[in-house]
Amino acid sequence: MISLWLWALLALPLSYFLNNLWCLRRNILAAKATGLPYVVLPWSNLNFPWIVLRPILQPYLDRLPIRDALWFKLLSVDWPWQQQYAVFQRLHADNFLYVSPSHNYFNTADAAVIDQITRRRHDFPKPTEVYGALEIYGQNVVTTEGNLWKHHRKTVSPPFNEKNNRMVWHASLRQAQSMVKGWMGDQTETSATIYRVADDCMKLSLHVISCAGFGVNLDWPAQGEEPLANGHASSSTRKEAKASEVKGDHTLSYVDALQSLLHNMLWIFIFPMSLMKWLPFSGIKRSYTSYIEWGKHLRELFDNKKDDIATGKAQEGMDLMGFLCKGAGMTSDPTDVDSEKSRTKPVLSDTEIMGNAFVFLLAGHETAANSIHFSCLFLAMHPPSQRRLQKSLDRIFASRPIAEWEYERDFNALFSTMAGAVLAEELRLIPPVPAIPKCVPPNASPQTLVIDNQKYTLPPATYINLVSLAAHRNPKTWPAGPPSDPENPVHPTSNTDNDLEEFKPERWLRESTQVSDSASAEKDVYTEDAPNTATGTNSSHALHRPPRGAYIPFSEGYRACLGRRFAQVEVLAALAVIFKNYSVELGVEKYASDEEVEQMGSDERRELHGKAARDVTESMKAKMGMLFTMQMRGTNVGVRVVRRGRERFADACQ
Repeated sequence: MISLWLWALLALPLSYFLNNLWCLRRNILAAKATGLPYVVLPWSNLNFPWIVLRPILQPYLDRLPIRDALWFKLLSVDWPWQQQYAVFQRLHADNFLYVSPSHNYFNTADAAVIDQITRRRHDFPKPTEVYGALEIYGQNVVTTEGNLWKHHRKTVSPPFNEKNNRMVWHASLRQAQSMVKGWMGDQTETSATIYRVADDCMKLSLHVISCAGFGVNLDWPAQGEEPLANGHASSSTRKEAKASEVKGDHTLSYVDALQSLLHNMLWIFIFPMSLMKWLPFSGIKRSYTSYIEWGKHLRELFDNKKDDIATGKAQEGMDLMGFLCKGAGMTSDPTDVDSEKSRTKPVLSDTEIMGNAFVFLLAGHETAANSIHFSCLFLAMHPPSQRRLQKSLDRIFASRPIAEWEYERDFNALFSTMAGAVLAEELRLIPPVPAIPKCVPPNASPQTLVIDNQKYTLPPATYINLVSLAAHRNPKTWPAGPPSDPENPVHPTSNTDNDLEEFKPERWLRESTQVSDSASAEKDVYTEDAPNTATGTNSSHALHRPPRGAYIPFSEGYRACLGRRFAQVEVLAALAVIFKNYSVELGVEKYASDEEVEQMGSDERRELHGKAARDVTESMKAKMGMLFTMQMRGTNVGVRVVRRGRERFADACQ
């Protein structure tokens, strides 16, 4: 009897191994049939046991000869960031497959191929199963495809309009001023070294999306107070309450629930809600509690919006959720023709409205915050680019106080000059996501792509990665110069013979930056099949215009990000506030005290700044990771904010 049980136990892993071997052979044959280069992996880099075990095994595996093998490098889920364009250079191809027992993955850094895929939405849809975790409050525009996606898109795109952009502009100016004031504290000329820039940028963006998305205005904590001790929320109903105050049947406040939910999203991505409720681990319990509590707050905000619309309130300056409710057919006017039309069609359910509201919050909050954070770091590492930005800001705003900065007058000026170039370059180097997923569905027909004037066919059940990190660094589609420091390349193997790994916003500037407002606000138009296409473009038409498919920080085509102009307005407003009157410098306390820096000459300061900049570069390489967007995790870079004219490294770093 024991031997039978033993054979049964042995048979399970053996059958699993043999099944994987058979599936791998089948997928290798499918990859060969395409005629494309391919790399064979023993298992998928998304294999759950491998994701769990890899951090434990990595130190030992790195001692083995396999550490340099291409297949081993592709086993990392973060390979697009770790390798960037190097994998494509190594294969001498901008398109390749990697093969695993579960699926074949087509990877491309080819602008022409990316353009084909993004134009052919029906042939190459999103693999919606990848986005299942984002449906925790309901289906939404990110997680749906086909006619269901069109239905969502028609309802959720109207809120992204110029009225809302104006609201974003003013909220961003107000929050950025509060953030800088918090950094400076009681100082007037120079701050202490700040290690919370990433967290503060997240807070700023959270406050902006709360205002423009939900009509909840959050005040920045006063100097010396705990971050959550003085939050102040006011809804469009003018009912004010402390954001940190727990009311009614809540166990967490609005701010606490939201921040806890965003900080614990990993568990929600991994475990189903039905299981999280019963698991005994504290982190999972916190995640589940924040999910329940934020759901309650979201429902209350939604109910308030419905009441406002039903009674005719808050029609002017309406936030995203208000527009969602109105777009779904809710109105105070029974003779409203548009509303009557919407009642004859399926409208979004309550859960779908809340699902879309949550996705707006999650995507908008992280994308903009990361761009503000990384732009500040890059500018601190490159003082000449920072000075050029400040001179551009002086030309745009002159001596006008921030209270007189206007969205209609000033945004396009920022977007089409050095500020827009800084944002475009930051997003080129660190896009929100390392790769954009597409697929050839399992039950679909094979799909043909034209690559270098030859036709290649992808079979059904092929996953696709539009590798934005590599496409943004492809020297075949981007003008490139020589590297600034060939002895110390930014990346050890990617583009070592050019400057495409370097932060150079000047590459976006053209000799003439004159452009009409209509050109700056040009829309990406495809066909009538793309309802209410998102306002704005990935970068200004006054700047360098890369070929279609070469620059995809907000994706491209029918599925381009709805909130890209929202994010652009927020980031540029925040950067303008920070750099109009202040400079950001790297902290150098690791190497020298303030007194020692004061005694240094230009050469010594240049060397000191170079050491600090290399530290930041190494931290970015090692600590960048992907959950929902690209972020640095487990480390904080120290910077100082100083009044313009009080910089320590500006003259040394010519």
